[in-house]
Amino acid sequence: MKHIPHIEIILPVFNEVENIQPLLRELDRVGLELKDEAKLTYLFINDGSADGTKELLHRLHRDRSDIRMIDLIHNFGHAPAIACGLEYFDADIAALMDADLQDSPQSLVQMFQAWKQGAKTVVAQRGKRSEKGRMLFHAFYFLLHKTATHLPSIDFGTHCLLDRSVVDRLRRLPERNRYFPGLVSYSSGPIASIRIDRNARFHGHSRVGLLGLLSLAITALVSFSSRPVRLVAIMGLLASICSITAAVVFVSIKIFTEKAIPGWASLMTSMAFASGIQLLCLGIIGEYIARIYDEVKQRPLFLVDRVFNLKDKTRSEVA
Repeated sequence: MKHIPHIEIILPVFNEVENIQPLLRELDRVGLELKDEAKLTYLFINDGSADGTKELLHRLHRDRSDIRMIDLIHNFGHAPAIACGLEYFDADIAALMDADLQDSPQSLVQMFQAWKQGAKTVVAQRGKRSEKGRMLFHAFYFLLHKTATHLPSIDFGTHCLLDRSVVDRLRRLPERNRYFPGLVSYSSGPIASIRIDRNARFHGHSRVGLLGLLSLAITALVSFSSRPVRLVAIMGLLASICSITAAVVFVSIKIFTEKAIPGWASLMTSMAFASGIQLLCLGIIGEYIARIYDEVKQRPLFLVDRVFNLKDKTRSEVA
């Protein structure tokens, strides 16, 4: 009997009560399209929702035979919720996407066809964006690819399809500060990409503001490149050269000319410049030290409250 691949769609959700039903309708259409080629099930990670998402997922789990659900004890964040989904994943292929319909579920069909042709990792390369801050995203990817040159030059986020072998490698990465596309790249061989335009959120607005995006950008740069620390050394060297040059110029003017400028302007300017460089260098080094501190604490990425499995819906697990 021919083995039909089992695709488990991992969906981290936080306050997405208005988006879950429309998302499932779209995913069910994909399931019908692939019914002769693959089996689809859903794994929802409820990341501490407080808007009725939890209750809706409980009801869907009771009513349907293709939904698993994990309740986290409170909100841990998007990256830990994804890590939880990968830890509890149990299928041949993992498909990851957000629940806001910004990434079209229909793209899973193309991703699956690429997997059938031998690709172990298939990512949704981001095309046109409808959300705000497009220039910031482009600037971030440009800077990331210039500093972390070992990462592939593909702009992708959460939406991807991973073979079980890739998921097994991702499970072996215990780090706390997680930039998911970087981890996927690190755990994969050749990466296939499908170009997908990003839609606007189906309902509501993004909860990741400018500070959240900045934090993610810093995590990506610090986690996958040591060049910021090297930049500190270069800036220190340049500041020293500038200071020595300025000192030679000031002394020469004082000794060989009568054009020495009285006052503190030159002194204060050089002091302000040196102080600014020092603070910037300390900030960059501090980012690395803060992440070392997070890793040393060895706290778990997430804590599970209950697990609702497919096979026995009358019994749930308490983690």
